Amino acid sequence: MTEDIDFNDAVVEEFIQNLQLMYREVKSWLTGFVCKENLIEIYEEYALPYKAPELYIYRNDGFLCKIKPVGAHIIAADGRADLIGKRDKLSIALLKESRAVKANSDTKSEQTDNEDLRKDLYLGYEGAGWYVCWGKRRITKISSESFSEAMESVSGYKNF
Repeated sequence: MTEDIDFNDAVVEEFIQNLQLMYREVKSWLTGFVCKENLIEIYEEYALPYKAPELYIYRNDGFLCKIKPVGAHIIAADGRADLIGKRDKLSIALLKESRAVKANSDTKSEQTDNEDLRKDLYLGYEGAGWYVCWGKRRITKISSESFSEAMESVSGYKNF
């Protein structure tokens, strides 16, 4: 039996828009690099299959790394992409400021800020945005410096 269910198309669209905003920002930092986008299909449990761009980053005709979108429906985040190089892989999480429902000890629900929950969950949360996830709950908001460090980590190349 097939039901007509809203598969959170708005969530997927917002994820793709945020992904494209991040790509524009990353490209602005990468002078002297070649960036190419390629559409890939993403399959998630809570959405119909959709296409999203992945970003390939080259320098001197050599592949350095790519940002591959993972999905909009991610536990403990509002979207995720992976930074993948020849040497390693790091996650990049989208963390938004919004409201969440948290159950208290009386099993009643109360409204709490996601920002407060994220400060407890992640070390380094500074408000809405994309974050490099370094493991062990440590995150760094995407900036020219943090992205260069992440590229160096996954590609093995130094001195960007």
